Amino acid sequence: MPQKRDECLLSLLSLGIKLGVILVASVSCSKLTVAHQRTRALYREVEVEYARQQEHLLAARRAFHQIFQIDHGGGRRRVVWDLPSEDPGQPAVGSP
Repeated sequence: MPQKRDECLLSLLSLGIKLGVILVASVSCSKLTVAHQRTRALYREVEVEYARQQEHLLAARRAFHQIFQIDHGGGRRRVVWDLPSEDPGQPAVGSP
């Protein structure tokens, strides 16, 4: 009789441990799922903001090129600023 009782107790203990492991695994999986969904949502927000900033950059680049472009006809010559020379008596580099 005591042997039967010990076997039943060990079986219950084993079942409790298995249920505990399953519970911990389930909670961990659900937390990981929630964290993954948050990460994906944040990634989408960052991706949208990046695309918006790219559009602003392209618009600014077009405006910059349009401002510093000479001969708005067919050619694409641009204004090139020369660096000032160290000696005020000498012409700037690239000047005739």
